[in-house]
Amino acid sequence: MTENEKITNEEGLKKNLKRPKKKFFEKRSSWIFLTVLIALLIVIIGGLLGIPQGINDRVKLAEAQALPKVEAQIESARLDIEEERFEVALERLDWILEEMAPYLSEDKLDEVGQLYSQTLLEISSYATPTPIPTPTPTIIVFTPTPDLRGEEELFATAQQQITAESWDEAIQTLEALRQKNLDYKTIQVDGMLYVALRNRGVKKILSDGSLEPGIYDLTLAEQFAPLDSSAEGFRTWARYYLTGASYWGVDWSQVVYYFEQVYPMLPNLRDGTFMTATERFRYAAVEYAEQLADAGDVCKAQEYFEKALAIQADPNIQAEADEVAEECNLLLNPPTPTPTVTPAP
Repeated sequence: MTENEKITNEEGLKKNLKRPKKKFFEKRSSWIFLTVLIALLIVIIGGLLGIPQGINDRVKLAEAQALPKVEAQIESARLDIEEERFEVALERLDWILEEMAPYLSEDKLDEVGQLYSQTLLEISSYATPTPIPTPTPTIIVFTPTPDLRGEEELFATAQQQITAESWDEAIQTLEALRQKNLDYKTIQVDGMLYVALRNRGVKKILSDGSLEPGIYDLTLAEQFAPLDSSAEGFRTWARYYLTGASYWGVDWSQVVYYFEQVYPMLPNLRDGTFMTATERFRYAAVEYAEQLADAGDVCKAQEYFEKALAIQADPNIQAEADEVAEECNLLLNPPTPTPTVTPAP
């Protein structure tokens, strides 16, 4: 190689070294890559945004298709209840809760839940007459023990206990089920708790004379569904009994006021003293009548003596009643004064 050729090659090499390299964004291939990347990102983002919309659309469609079926089953269940086909109504409601619950609104689930509770109550009431108050107290003591059974077994056991009217045991089993799995058949368990608490509360009020515990059970039941008119009435009379008893020996007028409302409705209602509402009213009416007679209000005293005697005859009270009756008659019909005859002169 000649000297001139060496010089020429060295100069060309220097020029190549000095030539600046193209930046990334100045290359054509880079723009093509970015274009493809942006397009892919747009497709991916669009897909991600479209998935929730698609899911929502499918859920709305499922809800729209499910609602007519649910409404039809609810109406059929109501008709079954009216015609006393309670077991059939319960099967319809179970189907709704097990198959259609995911597609129902909270309001609709609440409606189905209340109807479920009503149906269970009708089944228990249909098979069991309203208990009649008796003077024999029943005390049941339970020792809680760990329950290792599964959800299905606990649920089935609770159903059997409700059918057998074993309210204490049913409540214990349902509480164990709730502790094991709070979300297991929530509405059905709520309905069963309602029936068990409601019936146990009524039994405590009417049969056991445990008024305050009975009121408490009914209040707990009310958290799961509205109380029926019978249970609400029992709770009201129990509260009136307790209120009237709280005035005992303090204000006989208040005692008479409350027990005069209770005893015609539940004459044998009692508390731990074993005094029935009827006996409390009779005793209070006599005390109040004597108090009125001492205050000079003999006619009103006569009224309450007569009310007490209408419940039970008593010679001693009858004698007091006769006295105030005579005084009241003299007060209302005072004797006509005899005219004074002046002798002729």
